[in-house]
Amino acid sequence: MGQSLSCYNPGSKTSQRPLKNKHQLSAACNFAELLGPGRVDLNRASEEELMTLRGVGRTLARDIVAYRTQIGGFRKVEDLALVTGMGAARMAQMKSEVFVGEPESAPNLFSLDLLSSTRVDINRASLGQIQGLAGVTEEVAQGILFHQTTQGPFRRAAELGNIKGVDPALLARLLPQITVGRPRPASTYPDLWREGLGRPNAAASFHSLREVDMGLPPGWVVPVRPLSQPFSGVHNGRPVLRVASWNLREFSTEKAQNPGVREVICRTLLENGIQLLAVQEVLQEEALEKVCLELEKPSTAGVRKWPGDRGTWRYVLIDAPQGQETQEVERVAFLWDCSSGLELLQAVTVETQKEGVSGPHSQPLLGSFKMGDLEFSLINLHLRPDSPARTGQPAEASLDLLKLEPLKPFLQDLFEKALLTLGHLGLSPDASEFAVLREKQLEPLVSADCSTELTGRGGEGEGSLQNIWASHTAQDSYTGRWGVIRLGLSSPWIPDGWSWGGIVSTHCPVWVELYMK
Repeated sequence: MGQSLSCYNPGSKTSQRPLKNKHQLSAACNFAELLGPGRVDLNRASEEELMTLRGVGRTLARDIVAYRTQIGGFRKVEDLALVTGMGAARMAQMKSEVFVGEPESAPNLFSLDLLSSTRVDINRASLGQIQGLAGVTEEVAQGILFHQTTQGPFRRAAELGNIKGVDPALLARLLPQITVGRPRPASTYPDLWREGLGRPNAAASFHSLREVDMGLPPGWVVPVRPLSQPFSGVHNGRPVLRVASWNLREFSTEKAQNPGVREVICRTLLENGIQLLAVQEVLQEEALEKVCLELEKPSTAGVRKWPGDRGTWRYVLIDAPQGQETQEVERVAFLWDCSSGLELLQAVTVETQKEGVSGPHSQPLLGSFKMGDLEFSLINLHLRPDSPARTGQPAEASLDLLKLEPLKPFLQDLFEKALLTLGHLGLSPDASEFAVLREKQLEPLVSADCSTELTGRGGEGEGSLQNIWASHTAQDSYTGRWGVIRLGLSSPWIPDGWSWGGIVSTHCPVWVELYMK
């Protein structure tokens, strides 16, 4: 019916393909002798000297010195991004004015007393460990844990002074006993396209941090997202199936190499009880395989420590065109947990392009699944580019309406069956362009006034561009519950300009829930 498909087989070995843009994020060199006078040595400057830099006041200068003392000295200029209050704009301002020389003390740059096992990390310690600190009562220990739960991890040890029962005398007594592990940054939803991280040839790209030097000291443990309870899989006393769609935005092997990307994807699936995921913008098959392997044999702590069953995951996606097998060719795919009883019956491509004419996006993928007595079909679509800059066309003209017309025969054949048409649809569900779907009595389940996009300013983006349309038969099984996932999409391992804490994609995953017959 169309292009051939690839499926994940855990027993097969994935061919090793060279990765593009495989370079370090920064260099750890000392150019002190070459820089000459005029630049400030981050490892020797006093607070007053640091305050001569553009954008640095007393508070930030004090934080730089405190962080330098904590880690034993900066290894490279980019380490400044890890200082509280620094930011990408200020970092860019200062970069040309500073350099990293040898630290004044500590012959071993990364021999950190603050990270030694003799100190208790208050961001990871149990109630018993906190109570074991000299001077800490059970009430104070509970207050510390309550602060972590409601306010997030501590960023500085001095913040303990905000806890009820911790007076200045007790705080002074605690400081030599504790350390503060690096907190997980809040989800800031940066615009990866604008920052240059979304382009295939971007200089600052995604890398596995096992291969790239972040400048973190040996033994430094980056905290993982807090554990949540697994979804029960039951609603109103009846078993349910959660189906989702997620545009992972240029999901390549290189992007999947980043442990933060894998952890966010896997934890998003597990935390939200998603058993079947329609994925858009898959550039390379190996990226999906890395997600499946992370779920089965996790390498990240957040996935490894998941308290529930991680399942057994498989994928199916359209093969790349002949001669482009090793290239980044955009396709759509399905990812599902077969251990839940979910079974793929059939998967075929839907031809929507004229022979010999290749468009910027993948052909739709039709998948038929069965779980218990529930049989249903999904059509995975990606209808337009994320940005007009990639096509040179206005946003209104970038929607490939020709992809909807060829769906009519399939919609007709599946008229009396449970059918979900889902994916990155490019326009609000109330747009007139979706008349083809409405003619076949499909209705959108995600509200048109609910944004499914993220901005670079930390808020909601514009438009409900991701959606899931259901046939009238599928609506008979619909529980009435749907969601747009916004939280937990960032990771301290994902680059965000000069800093860390970026997001996996500027598009939110959306899900709906079906009763199993």
